[in-house]
Amino acid sequence: MNEFEKKYPYFWLVLGLILTMLSYGIFNTGICAWIFAIPLIRFINNRTQWSSILLMLVGMILVANITFYRLVEDGFNLMNQIFCTFNGIRIWFPFFVYFLCRKFGTKRIIAYHAFPAAVAVAEFFIDNPFVSVMTSLSVSQFWNLGLMQVASITGVVGVSFIVTMFASVANYIWEEGMRKATVIYAICYGVVVVAVTGIGMTTIEKITTTDQTVKVAASIEDLNLLVEDESILAQYDGSDEEKIFQAFFDIISRRAKQSVQNGATLLVFPEDAFFCPEASSEKFIEQVQDIAKENKINILLPLLRLPENGKKKNTLNFIDSNGQLVNTYLKNHLVPVVEEPDTERGDGKTPVIEVDGVKYTYLICADYTSNKYAYNGREADIFLNPSYDWKAFQYFTSYGIQARAIECGFSVLRNPVNGNIILYDVFGRPLHMQNVMGVHSGMIYLDIPKQGRQTIYGATGNWFPWICALYIVFAIVSGFIIKKSISKTALG
Repeated sequence: MNEFEKKYPYFWLVLGLILTMLSYGIFNTGICAWIFAIPLIRFINNRTQWSSILLMLVGMILVANITFYRLVEDGFNLMNQIFCTFNGIRIWFPFFVYFLCRKFGTKRIIAYHAFPAAVAVAEFFIDNPFVSVMTSLSVSQFWNLGLMQVASITGVVGVSFIVTMFASVANYIWEEGMRKATVIYAICYGVVVVAVTGIGMTTIEKITTTDQTVKVAASIEDLNLLVEDESILAQYDGSDEEKIFQAFFDIISRRAKQSVQNGATLLVFPEDAFFCPEASSEKFIEQVQDIAKENKINILLPLLRLPENGKKKNTLNFIDSNGQLVNTYLKNHLVPVVEEPDTERGDGKTPVIEVDGVKYTYLICADYTSNKYAYNGREADIFLNPSYDWKAFQYFTSYGIQARAIECGFSVLRNPVNGNIILYDVFGRPLHMQNVMGVHSGMIYLDIPKQGRQTIYGATGNWFPWICALYIVFAIVSGFIIKKSISKTALG
């Protein structure tokens, strides 16, 4: 600890918290993600006290409540703050692991590697729609496609590991001084980063041509428009339910005809585009089957089924061009508080179906954030993700889902209400992005690459975070054993 640090003992903590705010959430910048942990690790090195690490926890929670503000819903409410606080604890956890290593006397080089390992562990094992891949540090690196290709080997947590390892290397040199061993260590890390990024860029193939794509029509429909605009329903006769059904079928029929006219073979709608009572759901789907058969087009139909009693069902129904109902999928990864209390959970399975020579998988909105549901659809060529977003939420979803394309080797189409319609190819390149915030109705036609690719991650699974978890245990236990051994020696 130098004179400056003695005079201003909390300087590195404050600087680190500011940089943390610029590394995660709505304020994140790619460069800050690499350096935010440098002053925070330095703070721990200078103050290995329980009061200091707990003060850092308070600071992290405060930062998270700023940078993840409106994560769950627009506006201030208790639910937002609960999830923001949860994120703050998750970001703090790797520093706590490092603190324990230093507190127990773990060898410095082992402790420094434990920090990025703990980052990977925290991002993987806390599997929650709002505390997972969307809020991963790797999201800040979406622009660095070469580095992001690491996700095809280790999963997205491998990207976060490499990024946060920079802070460990910097502090190792800072603490040990500029000598041959530390310089070689830093050079080796730099060579690995450059090599990984370079190899990643060389693996990215050329943009696929249109003969290697399937044309998909993404419809933009917001059911709120029908409910709120009485002039639309006034065009129809019958009860309110009958009027809504007629309006729905007119929309689906019109979109199907437009899709075929524009050469599309699949029509997809966003989450919650349509709803009906549970008792009428079979009849509703049969009507859409007739529309699909009449127009010779495949339709991915989102249908919110509302029971008289019990929990509602958030479903996706894949209907082929022959009018056959191929599969009905029930949302699995329910949003806590918002959906979980009154929505029925699915069976945990991820559908993979083959239609017209193309394998499709599909999940509803936050399902993709889970570590398992997207992975279980890795055999598919195209991943469809009908969703419902809001203004503050669209950033997290737009870039968080990029990692799933790279990990599993399929093209990804996320088509939400109130957000960004975005298309990524199998390498995570954004082929299309269009903001539809506030747009209630419309159509977008997309040529989606129809050939997936096999990835190492797809073949081997989540091996990397488990190795990181074992390493953390080793680092802490080794420190504890060393400390105990030193104590015995001193007593003897």
